[in-house]
Amino acid sequence: MSARAKFFILVLTGLLFPLQSIGAAKVSVRAYLDRNAVAVGEQFSLSIEVSGSGANNVPAPEPPNLSKFAAFIGSSSSQSIQFVNGRMSVSKTTIFFFQATAPGIYTIPPVPVRFKGKVYKTNRLTIQVQKGAAAPPPVAGAPGQTPRSATPKATGPRRGQLFLRALVSKRRVYQNEPLVITYRIYTRVSVTGYSIKTLPKTAGFWAEDVPLSARPQTRNEIYNGVKYVVADLKKMVLFPTAPGDKIIDPMVVTCQVRVRSRRRSGDIFDQFFNDDFFGREVQEDIRSRPITIHVLPLPEAGKPADFSGAVGQFNLKATVSKDSVKANEAITLTVKISGSGNIKMLPEPKLTLPPDFEKYEPKVTQKITRAATGVTGFKQFEYVLIPRFPGEQHIAPISFSYFDPIKGTYRTLHSPAFTVRVAPGAETAVSLGEGLSKEEVQLVGKDIRFIKTESPKFIRLNHLFYQTPLFWLLIFMPLLALGGAFGYKRYQDRLETNVAFARSQRANQLARKRLQTAKKLLAEKTQKDFFAEISRALIGFLADKFNLPAAGIMSDEVESLLRNHGVDEETIRKYLNCLNTCDFQRFAPANSTTDEMQACYNDASEAIVRLEKAI
Repeated sequence: MSARAKFFILVLTGLLFPLQSIGAAKVSVRAYLDRNAVAVGEQFSLSIEVSGSGANNVPAPEPPNLSKFAAFIGSSSSQSIQFVNGRMSVSKTTIFFFQATAPGIYTIPPVPVRFKGKVYKTNRLTIQVQKGAAAPPPVAGAPGQTPRSATPKATGPRRGQLFLRALVSKRRVYQNEPLVITYRIYTRVSVTGYSIKTLPKTAGFWAEDVPLSARPQTRNEIYNGVKYVVADLKKMVLFPTAPGDKIIDPMVVTCQVRVRSRRRSGDIFDQFFNDDFFGREVQEDIRSRPITIHVLPLPEAGKPADFSGAVGQFNLKATVSKDSVKANEAITLTVKISGSGNIKMLPEPKLTLPPDFEKYEPKVTQKITRAATGVTGFKQFEYVLIPRFPGEQHIAPISFSYFDPIKGTYRTLHSPAFTVRVAPGAETAVSLGEGLSKEEVQLVGKDIRFIKTESPKFIRLNHLFYQTPLFWLLIFMPLLALGGAFGYKRYQDRLETNVAFARSQRANQLARKRLQTAKKLLAEKTQKDFFAEISRALIGFLADKFNLPAAGIMSDEVESLLRNHGVDEETIRKYLNCLNTCDFQRFAPANSTTDEMQACYNDASEAIVRLEKAI
């Protein structure tokens, strides 16, 4: 075939591409695992692949509920477009990462994918979770096995052409001092897609993810005298929770690399198809290097007595809503701590109030901004105070101590003292003397009870059984039983087909199981595990109720989520207090007594019960 004829066919094929895309957009879905045998504690990935001309418009599916044997970690997505024999093929893959938690053989149910009013379901999969080491992954093409992809595997990353770096803002920090770690890809080849194969393990750190755009922004950067195209794939702010050398394990990323065809010909038509656009794709795994962080202990010299572990730079502001009130009228004391550091772990300030003041639990609000420079924001405590007796009352200054890692010294902030003038009110409380608690104060006039005489019981004569409600109840009971069985069958069918409904219905049951597990850990030597289990129960209940991935829920977003669903403020406050207490006790250098742990357990149970009624 002459070069003129080849060029004519190429132009004709290009004109037909738009006509093919105008047709009805059809999609097909399938699911596959990176391996079907893992060990407890190991990670595996579930890939949902949508292919067809309309695949790029299909919304991302929700992760399946595998809580019986695996914990959800995160997800990533990739998309590729190919032209084969004049036809456009679009493939969009969503990868969900899980960590195996319980041994056994399990079935992964079909995952629904919705597109233009239709629901497409993937195939069922079977996975085996072993107690010991996992079996090696199946060999592509082995009997009874289906290859995961026809894409050839590369023997290894291209030296100097494609690699992953972990960049840290500092390698020597104090305990609870923030550091920023960025995972950046460097490439001089054509990368059409990527997926995170292994997330970095951050044991010993409190981690805050910095939001990045869904599509990584690329730019040029010169590294070691060579120009690369770079993009930031993941960014985190880490707070070390204990002193010592901490190792951050590597992150592994799988890249789809387009390899240029190596045909050599003097034909101009062959040279055109020798372009990168018409090359083949290979998969290559790249990994960052492990990072060692040297964490210094906080100095003992000069440590204030009220220091609770806060590290960073902070400001303290306190105000009262009124300085002149009547007795039994409420005033609001607002304490706001702002700055940079681990805002979530800031403790509640200690107040010194006059004995005549009645104090209620504070309303806690916080706003956190995660950026490349660190974590900033504020945490605010609003106390409702009620003075009971007239007179000039004084509120002592509020203090807050923290460690400044830049200057290497402790600092203590003080608010001004407040004077509240209390005038006599319409109803002034009467002093009942000292030594009496609120529960011991009884209402006067109710210590005498009248003797109640029993009323005589009458029996109706000529009683007929068929005229009683019990007779008609027995008549209609078979119909009621049949209706109940029909309703139960529809309920079970809905549980099997509707993942969101199933998670919502089983949320309370799963939360109760986690609370029972936490109750077994109710001891001072296992307090970290106890508070971790309580936190999982609270977060898992909310994730199941709203069909959200537990790993994607942030505690500072919980308040707005509950308020949008009409939950009352008191229930929201109790839930957030429990969650903040768990987070503080898990990571702060503090010890809790068994009574405090029991109180946290009771508060968590009450918060889940109130949320179950409210949602």
